[in-house]
This record gives sequence, C-alpha cells and structure tokens, in this order.
Amino acid sequence: MFLGPRQGSLSLGEDMKRFTLFLAFGLVFGIANAQRTPISLTGYNFDGIANGADSSLAGVQSSTTGTLDSIYDYFTLGFDPAAPTVGLPTASFVSAADATTTFLLANPAGNNLLLLQQFGSGATTGTLTLATGHAYTSLALLVTGFNGNQPGGYTLNFSSGPSTAGTFTASDNFNVAGYAINGFGRVSRISANGFDLAGGVNPRLYQITVTLSGADAARTLTSIGFSNNETSGTPSHNIGVFGVSGAAAVPEPASLIALGIGAAALARRRRRS
Repeated sequence: MFLGPRQGSLSLGEDMKRFTLFLAFGLVFGIANAQRTPISLTGYNFDGIANGADSSLAGVQSSTTGTLDSIYDYFTLGFDPAAPTVGLPTASFVSAADATTTFLLANPAGNNLLLLQQFGSGATTGTLTLATGHAYTSLALLVTGFNGNQPGGYTLNFSSGPSTAGTFTASDNFNVAGYAINGFGRVSRISANGFDLAGGVNPRLYQITVTLSGADAARTLTSIGFSNNETSGTPSHNIGVFGVSGAAAVPEPASLIALGIGAAALARRRRRS
C-alpha cells in the first residue's frame, strides 16, 4: 500500500529549490561582505621597525637595517618606555580607511617592509611572493611615502597568463587623509633619545585598494611586483610597502549550483537507502 512520502521529508524538487535559494543568498551575502584579510608574503627587504628590550640608540640601530627617510625608523608598541601605548601593533588591526580590511605587519624582528628607493639611489623595484597562491577579487596595499607623495607601480603576477600592471600614489607619511593607521610615532636612528611624536596624529600608513577584473579574479595570484617611479633622483624619496590584504574570490554561481545539485542528489539517495 502506498503511504506517500514520510512526514517532514522533501521531494528532490523541493530540496533543490531550497538549496539553490540558500546558495544564492550565500553568494550575494559573501560578495557584499567580502573581508580583505592579511596575506602571508615573502620578499620583504628591509627592517625599519625597531623592537626589543633595548630602546637606546644602540638598540634602535641593532634592531633595524637603516633609516626609512634618512633619519627615522618606526617602532613596535611598548618600545618607547616613556610612552608604552605608542607604536606599531604586532597583532592584526582594522584599517581606519575601511572597516572591511584587516592588516597584519610582518615580524618586527626581521625584514618587515619592502623599501623602494628613488631612481639613482638604490633598489627601485621589489617583489612580494604569496606563501600560498590564491584567487582574489580585490587587494589592499599598506603603503606610505617618505619626504613627499611618491609615485609607485604594481604588477600582479599569476600562475598562468599575462601579468596586470597599475599605478598608485604612496602618500607622505605625514598629514594626508585616508590613512589605515596613524599616530604610532617614530624614533631617530642617528641620535640618542630620539623618540618623536608620541601621542600625536603622525606618522601614517595608507590603504591602496586594487579591484581585480573578473578575468584576473578567476586566476591564482602568485606574487606582486612593486616599483618606485620617482625619477628626480632626490635622496630618500622612498616608498615603503608594509603589507597586503585580500578578499578571496568565491566560486562562480554555476559551480555553486552544480555543487548544490550533487549535494541534494546525495541526500536524496541517503533517504532512500
């Protein structure tokens, strides 16, 4: 005797309708709320963040490579004994320019930024390589300029196909709007007792947002090349790249629906068994 479907069970068509709606909602919600999170990178070439227990001039010099702007370096939170709440964070932080972006600085005990110098003064280019390649819909570059606003460029390199290039301006690390983080102070690398700007609104690191095309978002990003495009030859017109965050690409709608069909069919088969 036919008893009909068990109470509370769904037909395959009903399964698919609910699953498709669920996937569509999840896709729209995911795109609308895409979070840019820190990307693990290698290739930093400079240590410009003082750290450790020794805050003397010797301590600053021993924990950094050189100066960022011919005089100063940055330092970690707590490095200045007179202002222990001032300094760059060692934990992740939300960008003041965009609440959907979180940055994380590289380990202050090693090379922690990509320093790009102006033409005729040093290395004008450098590359940051992703620890694990991934597809991204957008990127956020954490950068700053020294001794003025500096012109820069980037090149997105993928696991296959051509690279994509673009330009940006690294705003001066003082007084420009649109910063991701500010007020973390600086310390002289050439004179003793050189802590500066404790409790102020400078220096500043800025967020540059790069939106990838649909074609690029479907490819695996493997590295990002950077350049300092300043050609005046003026010393210390540097650019610092302190990190990159990205919004991971979500699967295409067709792929999600295909996945849903398979999942619903599997669930139907399990109910019949």
